[in-house]
Amino acid sequence: MAKSNKNFESKLEKFQTIINDLDNGNIPLEEQLIKYEEGMNLAAELNEYLNKAEMKIIDITKKFSNDESI
Repeated sequence: MAKSNKNFESKLEKFQTIINDLDNGNIPLEEQLIKYEEGMNLAAELNEYLNKAEMKIIDITKKFSNDESI
């Protein structure tokens, strides 16, 4: 999962860069549209990763809460 986490961190950093670029407004409209689309794609990928992580946490919690030997 370390590689996946690094990939997540890398995508999150890229997403934050895009947000900063769009907030500055110092780029042409066409480039803003490209960055907006890229940002939306990254947001969807990051959301998917977080949803999978949440499901894993739920599974782990259920496993240990049902394990009476602990």
